[in-house]
Amino acid sequence: MNALTQHFELLLTLAVFICLIFYIIDGLTYRKMRNALYQRFLQQNTTEEDQKHYLGRLGILHQKNLPEKSKAHIKQITQKLISNQPIEKEELYWLKRPVYPKEKFIEFFSGMFWVLFIVWFARSFVYEPFKIPSASMEPTLQAGDFILANKFTYGIRLPVLHKKIIETGAVKHGDIIVFNYPRDEKIKYIKRVIGLPGDKIRFDSGRVWINDQEQPFTPIGENNNFSQFTETLNGKNHLVQFSNNPYQRILLANEITVPPAHYFVMGDNRDNSQDSRFWGFVPEENLVGKAVLIWLNSDCLLARGHCGRIGTSLK
Repeated sequence: MNALTQHFELLLTLAVFICLIFYIIDGLTYRKMRNALYQRFLQQNTTEEDQKHYLGRLGILHQKNLPEKSKAHIKQITQKLISNQPIEKEELYWLKRPVYPKEKFIEFFSGMFWVLFIVWFARSFVYEPFKIPSASMEPTLQAGDFILANKFTYGIRLPVLHKKIIETGAVKHGDIIVFNYPRDEKIKYIKRVIGLPGDKIRFDSGRVWINDQEQPFTPIGENNNFSQFTETLNGKNHLVQFSNNPYQRILLANEITVPPAHYFVMGDNRDNSQDSRFWGFVPEENLVGKAVLIWLNSDCLLARGHCGRIGTSLK
């Protein structure tokens, strides 16, 4: 299952390409032939060979396990063809359907093309869904949330290759981003952007300074496990939390400069997040998209609450 998830984009792209080949083959052969024959019958401009062709298709259908009403309809059309009587439009229904095994095989994959293409296009260029696997972004995101990542906020990228071909926007302080984990690009992470290229970042026990300016922190409450604060980045507020257990606190402190085309990210759950404090910066080419919406929650599906989280915009 993990392998399927990791390679889903590649597999989906291949499936679309294969179905496109069948769609083209069908359009140049069976579908083209059926449409041409259909038009000739509509215009009552058929040849003896056209009538034999339709009779052959009806004969194949008559042998199949169809409802008696359909068989009676096929028999009626067959008699009209044999006696060279005009065929009504509704009696051409059976001409539009594939009947031969090879024709059905090609039609099946051809018919899947547009469905798969729409899914592929939406996932590759518009929105991609993700499930939050851990508590590193609490309280903003909870394990079990399903979020949508906007794929075009930071540029249009080629599927599979992930090469940017059109610039559409820039990453901002405070954005929640989905990215390929730099140490294993098969894994996707989600964190909040703290530092942009060229920023001087100082962090100390979860608090941050950007270009020597301490980011506003306002306490809003606590319980037995966590203390929560409102942090302001780029003029926008979001919640962060710290553990009340001194043995669980992450007391790392450092001052660094973000290199060009890289980003410094942290989780909102500052004492329970593996982020840039531990493994470094996120390269620009690893960006997947900007998290914008919680569209589902697994607890809600299991009737355990949290249904109010569905539809929440992320900031």
